[in-house]
Amino acid sequence: MSITTKLLTITLFTGIISATLILSTPLAIAADGDRAGQQGEDREQQRARRGYREGDRGARAFARLDVNQDGELSLSELTDAGLAKAEKRFNRKDTNEDGVLSLEEFTANARGGHVDLSAIADDIVECVADLKEETGNANIIVPNADVFTSKEDKFNAMDTSGDGVVDLTEFLAAKASTISNAFTMMDTDESMTVSLEEFIAFKKSHYATRRAIHQCINELTDDA
Repeated sequence: MSITTKLLTITLFTGIISATLILSTPLAIAADGDRAGQQGEDREQQRARRGYREGDRGARAFARLDVNQDGELSLSELTDAGLAKAEKRFNRKDTNEDGVLSLEEFTANARGGHVDLSAIADDIVECVADLKEETGNANIIVPNADVFTSKEDKFNAMDTSGDGVVDLTEFLAAKASTISNAFTMMDTDESMTVSLEEFIAFKKSHYATRRAIHQCINELTDDA
């Protein structure tokens, strides 16, 4: 399993058409030029469908988060939903059910391990910045190198009491800070609420950035 598969759960095969051909029908065989043109159209259609799906998923997620159904998301609505998920995640990680997370429990993921990219963090950031400039994709957000801090460093930062374990209060405090930062990024008009348009725009940036990071990690680890 590749290092990027362990890091990011990203579907790589969206829109890929089966290579199986029905050779009994002559219409199944096209000229190379026609096929190339069709592939170009397919890619455009795939991008359009992907954009529609992302917007549709974003609208459904927005509706679930908009508890009071006023058509806007408040920080409290996002925080309540995020902390509820975070508490469930904490309980899943707390495998010995002692109410705190050890470093081993914190660093373990669904596949039983973790990937440390801190050594190439600056290279990833530079690669994403280059990719954003080359593609002209305004949805790509160049990440801070701190995003790729090792799990050990993240654990130590979360362990504000310095007792060598992370309790639920510390875990939720870190999550609340992350949610607050995300809310600020989403609230582009600084209205203290997030509209559906702002939410979907943020989602698109999130997906575009994940794809860019994934591509860069692939390139950097392949070169290693």
